[in-house]
Amino acid sequence: MLVPLHSFKLLFGIHMDNSIYVTLSKELALFKDLDVVANNVANTNTTGFNSEHLLFNTYMTKDINQGQRNNMAFAYNSATYRNMENGGLRTTGNDLDVGIVGDGYFILDTPLGDRYTRAGNFQIDGAGILVNSEGYPVVDATGQHITLPENVITIQIGEAGNIKVNGEDFGAIGIAQFDNPQLLERLSGTMFKSEIQPQPGENFRIAQGMLENSNVQAVAELTHMIKLNHTVADTDKFIETMYDLERKTSNTWTQQS
Repeated sequence: MLVPLHSFKLLFGIHMDNSIYVTLSKELALFKDLDVVANNVANTNTTGFNSEHLLFNTYMTKDINQGQRNNMAFAYNSATYRNMENGGLRTTGNDLDVGIVGDGYFILDTPLGDRYTRAGNFQIDGAGILVNSEGYPVVDATGQHITLPENVITIQIGEAGNIKVNGEDFGAIGIAQFDNPQLLERLSGTMFKSEIQPQPGENFRIAQGMLENSNVQAVAELTHMIKLNHTVADTDKFIETMYDLERKTSNTWTQQS
């Protein structure tokens, strides 16, 4: 049975366009996923880093070329979420390195307001203030900077964050806790901000002389990246094939007209 050329064009030309659009939506989502995975891999050795993962979804839309009879499913990335599992602790032997086991974040005082991090690689600046690696003061349990005396011989930091300097009590490191830490906005690898006021930390303990590793599973992320690259290559081939078919169909139609 011969199919009229105009029917062939309608059957294949329009559907090929739609196939390309749907496939492109998938490819854009794949590119976003690749960006997320690449960032995870780049932060494999970043202290206190939480890996991110992409949430995919689809939405249905009417195919207007088919008289509202058919739906098309487009892919899109709706959001990312963080892996909230603690990274393992590594021993550094530095008294100013502290890791959090359990929930909570260290509080940093910045010019733009409080910021939150799980990276506890601290140091003492020229004014005797306990700061993070970027120079932002670490906040104590009362919301104040932790300013250490000049004659520091020993610093002990207990599991509750309490500080002893030369054997004398010297306040405590502030720990913030959030009902839903997924709502924190990542500003950099390990620094976050929140529009929601945190609560004082409860479900945690502090480990002095240790730092929290990144929780990135490097092998799993690299394996996922390889699969994504293969899928992108396959979708590129599909799109190229569909364009070739469309061009051939168009040329045939022009020659027959």
